[in-house]
Amino acid sequence: MSMRQTIRKIINEDNKMREPIRKIVRDIITVFKFEDEGEFFLPEYFDDRDSMIYDFLGLNPFSVELIIDYGNYGVNAYYSRDDETIVVKIQYDEGDKNSILYKLIGDLNETVAHELRHIKQNKTGMFDLDVKEPDTPLEYYTQEHEIDSQYFGFKRLSKLLRKPLEEIVKNWFETNREIHRLNDDEIEIVIDKILTHK
Repeated sequence: MSMRQTIRKIINEDNKMREPIRKIVRDIITVFKFEDEGEFFLPEYFDDRDSMIYDFLGLNPFSVELIIDYGNYGVNAYYSRDDETIVVKIQYDEGDKNSILYKLIGDLNETVAHELRHIKQNKTGMFDLDVKEPDTPLEYYTQEHEIDSQYFGFKRLSKLLRKPLEEIVKNWFETNREIHRLNDDEIEIVIDKILTHK
């Protein structure tokens, strides 16, 4: 495949994923604005929806389990292939909703893009996802399917914020040490793999 064909393929894939990402982020933000804490299932939370699942072209149908809780601000998520669900957890300081909305929207764009990429990987068989759970954080974060999903999510945030990909990636690993539990040398290894991912 030529460089031009590769670039076209990436652009087309980005365009196909833009609407699902926007829709899910919009739905999560709507629930977040109206609910203080709890567990919510999307899209069934919305009474006016005909479907209990999200069904976008090119992806397996899935639902979103949203957990909102009080605590130090943070957004984390994972994709459960067993029940085709993206689980998203938002923690925030009680009464601090409006001041974090801009950051939350950015974080959700990155996180949702990352998890949708896993759904795409699962549907297309891009990677073997039936692998043993790695023993160390470094092994986890350097798995091929994780590098691919991290790249996809960080690229989405980079475009959204109009900041260089390298800045976005470094900032995430610096501010989310509690999530990834990598030391400085390991962070550099993972960042290098993400930035050189094709």
